[in-house]
Amino acid sequence: MDEVFLILLGIAWAIGTPILTIVALVRTSRLSDQNERLAADLAVIRRQMAEGAALPPPFEAPAAEIAPPPAPPFEPEPTPPEPTPDEIMPPPIPAPVLEPVKAGWEQRLGARAFLWVGAITLALAAVFLVRYSIEEGYLSPEVRVILAVLFGFALIGGAGKMRARDERVAQALAAAGVASLYGALFAAVALYEMISKVAAGGGAAALTAFAIGLSLRHGMLVASLAFVGGFVSPAIIGSDPPNTPVLFGYLLAIAAGTLSVIRARGWWPLGWGVLAGSAIWTVLWMLSLAGGMHWVGLFLVAVAGLFVWATWRRMSEDENPPADVAALVWAALGLTGSLLVAVIIQDEGSQSVGWLALAAHGAGLYVLARWTPRFQYVAALAPLLSIAALALWWGTSRVSGTGWDADRFAWATILLGGFYAAGAFALLWNAARPGFWAALSVSAALAHFLLCWYVLRGVATTTPWGLISIGLAVPFLVGAERLARWRETMTGATEALGFLAAGVVFFIAAAIPLELSREWITVAYAIEFAAVAAIAARLDLLAMRQLCWPLLAVVVVRFVLNPEILKYPLGVTPVFNWILWSYGLSIAALLVGLRFLRPTGDQRLVRATEAAVALLAFVLATLEVRSVFQPGSMAAPDAGFMERTFYVLVWGAFALAALWLARARRDPVALWAWRASGTLALATVLVVQVFIANPVSQRVDVGRLPIANGLFLAYAVPAAMATLARRWIDVEPDRNVTLVVEAAASILAFVYVSLEVRHLFDPGFERTGFGATGLELYTYSIVWLLFGVALLAVGFLRGAAALRHAGMALVCIVVAKVFLIDMAGLEGLLRVFSFLGLGAALVGLGYAYRRFGFDEGRRTPS
Repeated sequence: MDEVFLILLGIAWAIGTPILTIVALVRTSRLSDQNERLAADLAVIRRQMAEGAALPPPFEAPAAEIAPPPAPPFEPEPTPPEPTPDEIMPPPIPAPVLEPVKAGWEQRLGARAFLWVGAITLALAAVFLVRYSIEEGYLSPEVRVILAVLFGFALIGGAGKMRARDERVAQALAAAGVASLYGALFAAVALYEMISKVAAGGGAAALTAFAIGLSLRHGMLVASLAFVGGFVSPAIIGSDPPNTPVLFGYLLAIAAGTLSVIRARGWWPLGWGVLAGSAIWTVLWMLSLAGGMHWVGLFLVAVAGLFVWATWRRMSEDENPPADVAALVWAALGLTGSLLVAVIIQDEGSQSVGWLALAAHGAGLYVLARWTPRFQYVAALAPLLSIAALALWWGTSRVSGTGWDADRFAWATILLGGFYAAGAFALLWNAARPGFWAALSVSAALAHFLLCWYVLRGVATTTPWGLISIGLAVPFLVGAERLARWRETMTGATEALGFLAAGVVFFIAAAIPLELSREWITVAYAIEFAAVAAIAARLDLLAMRQLCWPLLAVVVVRFVLNPEILKYPLGVTPVFNWILWSYGLSIAALLVGLRFLRPTGDQRLVRATEAAVALLAFVLATLEVRSVFQPGSMAAPDAGFMERTFYVLVWGAFALAALWLARARRDPVALWAWRASGTLALATVLVVQVFIANPVSQRVDVGRLPIANGLFLAYAVPAAMATLARRWIDVEPDRNVTLVVEAAASILAFVYVSLEVRHLFDPGFERTGFGATGLELYTYSIVWLLFGVALLAVGFLRGAAALRHAGMALVCIVVAKVFLIDMAGLEGLLRVFSFLGLGAALVGLGYAYRRFGFDEGRRTPS
């Protein structure tokens, strides 16, 4: 009897102490609030009285001091205006505005924290009481569960009574009551097995529905406990074997109920919990390897739809931050789609229901994006999830080594790609952004096609992929033609038309490498560049014109930076080989495209195309020289003397043509082409042909005939080119370029005449070194002297100081040679003639300088 009394006393203490504490706190909190309101009202009244006392009284003058002005003759006195109601009645005193009292740490601790601690204490009191009764064996299991249920309902009833006095206390009591009810249910089914699992499942659903409804009255905490208890219930109750439709039907009901409350009250943080619970149960189902995949797919699609439904109305309301709601919707759609992909991968793509669920999910994304502009870009998730599912299916099948159905993969790719492409095209009409939907349609079709080709290229070797790609371009061409009719009446139709036309270009570009051999792929891209430029210019499509950039880049990279072109088969006909036809056709196609691009005013693209044309022409000429001298091995690392000679001639001719064009049209691209090609030619001939690999240092067969031999091509013709460039170089702003060209022409001419002397006495250049004797030594002196005199003469006639200076330097060299070398190396009449000719020449030069150069103030050479 004493033990029973002590138990009842403990129960009274456990229940009574928190209740008394809460009641005391409630009354204290209410008295404190009333005091604060009274203090605020009193402060407002005092402030208004002080402002009224500070105002000055209205001015009133004595009657004797106010004299009315004399009325003008023959005019009646004006009648005074009637007073308005505003002048009769004073304006009402505005109602006092109470400033909210900021809650301090004491208010938070006393009015909030104590409430939650009290609620937790109540729940723990029930737990400890049940535990104590279990340990002592005083109460039977049925009594324990009944007491827990009664305790829970008592707390909920107390919450209803307390709500009129303090909502926070009521919320705490209701939350503790809901927790007690869930504890009683879990104990009844998991600990004591008092009820069946089917009945427990029904009880959990009913309790969750009851708790969700209760949350509408008592706040978000109760709703949180409701959906947590609802999602946890299947794990505690369980079933053997697992019943997939019942489980996910129950979870869908819990999610729908919670989201309904969220939609009604705007408790958006709870949505993340619902999303997390749905994902966790889907993953647990995947790990359990249970059946019923179609129920899981339907559940995920329905959850995504519930999130859209719950947030549809709230997106435009001010009290809910749209960014938070949008983030929740994006996360829900992305997570449910990713879970569908994971389910398909786990199933190895064998069941059609997984693909149908993914397609239904994608269709929902399209509908949401079309009718809600805020979520327009969510439509891109649909084809991305499809591509991810297909690619992961193929990748995991390769890694695991399991059987993989190529035909099933092909059909899935075709159907999904066609579904998303056609859906996006159908939704572009009268959409807010038709261009987005057109781009999505093109991207979906192209991405699925390329993935299908990449995966099946080694399996379906006889499939005409290029023809399929061209066939896929036809629907977009028809769509572009139809859209062109609505261009003037539908907003955004021009942008959409550009993307559809770009789709045609993409599919044709994809077909080119699939059907053509490697040496003609670039030609096809160049022709496509011309077609794109023409269509973009005719239809004035900026988006399509931007496609010229990647096409131009492909042509340049494949024809300029690709080392494999040296390994392409040349054919048997020199010059008239694939190099001429492929580069020539590409250049012609770029010129056609350039003709359409010039009127558009896109100067950057026009300049880039001009530069590409110049670069391709330069490479064409270079490769033709290579093919003539190395027909069997164009990739050989070395080049002979005559091959280098023709490189210099071709590059020099190209530089002269560019210089003439720059001079005639003031074209900056041509000016830079002249600079680049001329610099390369000049560096090759001066550095390599003159100093490193000249015929004296390396034995070279230049022919046996004098003058008409390889030396003339290697040195005389480049010198003439430099002289011609000197006449057209007025377009160069830098005067130093003129000096470089004049010096190069002089050096090349000097080297040519010197090597011609060597060739005259040693036609095969069989003698090593630069040594010479006898008549050859004398001939050098005569030739150099005549050449120096010629430079001086040209310098005087042209007024070119550089040529005069070069001639004087060469004459000085001859003087030094005669005194230092010829005096010892020549004998007899040759020595006499050497000094005689030199002396006569020097006297004549002195006379010329006095007569035409600087004598008696005559004209000074420039």
